[in-house]
Amino acid sequence: MMAPETFIPLPGNKEDNWPSFNRYRVSYLVYLLIYPIPWLIHGSATIPAVLFSIGALAVFLLLYFAPYRDDRYYGLPEIVLTALLGFATSWTEADWLVFNIYATAMCACFQRPRQAILTILGLQAALFGFVWLQNKSMLHAAFGAFFSIITYIGTWMQWKLGMQNLQLRKAQHEIRTLAATAERERIARDMHDLLGHSLTVISVKAELANRLFETQPDRARRELQDITQIARTSLKDVRDAVTGMNGASLQHELEHARKALEAASITLTVHHDNHLADHPQSSVLAMALREAVTNVIRHSGARHCIISFDCDAAGQPCAIRIEDDGAQQSGRAPSPPQEGNGLRGMRTRLAAAGGSLMLNHTPRGLRLTASITP
Repeated sequence: MMAPETFIPLPGNKEDNWPSFNRYRVSYLVYLLIYPIPWLIHGSATIPAVLFSIGALAVFLLLYFAPYRDDRYYGLPEIVLTALLGFATSWTEADWLVFNIYATAMCACFQRPRQAILTILGLQAALFGFVWLQNKSMLHAAFGAFFSIITYIGTWMQWKLGMQNLQLRKAQHEIRTLAATAERERIARDMHDLLGHSLTVISVKAELANRLFETQPDRARRELQDITQIARTSLKDVRDAVTGMNGASLQHELEHARKALEAASITLTVHHDNHLADHPQSSVLAMALREAVTNVIRHSGARHCIISFDCDAAGQPCAIRIEDDGAQQSGRAPSPPQEGNGLRGMRTRLAAAGGSLMLNHTPRGLRLTASITP
């Protein structure tokens, strides 16, 4: 037989949970149908007994539902009052032991097993003592005590299962929240890298086209065509990043870097780029290359950039070094690099793939090394 009590606090707003919770609680009131069975069998109901029983049941319903108005569990006062209602209705000749069953089941809400066991023993001792003083059937009391304990065990098992389900729901909610946060951070990093690089190249090419408009109109037209193509490619990259399908290619990004640096009048030297083979993690290095080249164009003031690739035994790239001569061009000692959103996003992306990012000063400028474990 199912237990008449399961005390499971529901997550979320109480107003949102109350309708379904109320239906759940009402379904266990079916056990109150046991109360008038002796009246129906023996025809012993009297008007005073019926009226008194109705009042007792009304008080019980207040105790049954009241704790959840304040979002608290049943306590010892509710349990004792429920048991006393049974003793108070014993003269009605109804099955008043049902109140002892409810009171015993309420003990399942105690967090400490010792407290629950002591309360249950106290309830059953009070039951037998009351029956002995009233010269009532000890067999009936024994049956009621046995059924009360069985009901408590079932209720306790449901309580533990409900708490485990609640913890599982909370864990699932936290996982969904963390996943949504991680996805927002991923999109933010990708948007920064994609749009930062594309807008930088578009800006450089637009300035170049403006300077060449009078003297070299054909080249200026080609630069404008490049701007159009870059804008279309960037739009596709943004859509892919939003849907999580971004798979940047090292060869593709290296070609973009050549064009962007050329437009910015920065000479590019590439080492060990022969037979670059893309692999599942090469997109992380490709995004790092894109952000590093963008920083060289924007902030370094360099006139020469060197990109070097390190590959593993299988020929797959596992590290990229980007060096510039910005300090040599400016004639000033290099200052400590300030990590903005781009570098922080690059570091996070590499760390998630098991890689690392290093920034070092050289006599000529700044060296950035992005590595990843094959």
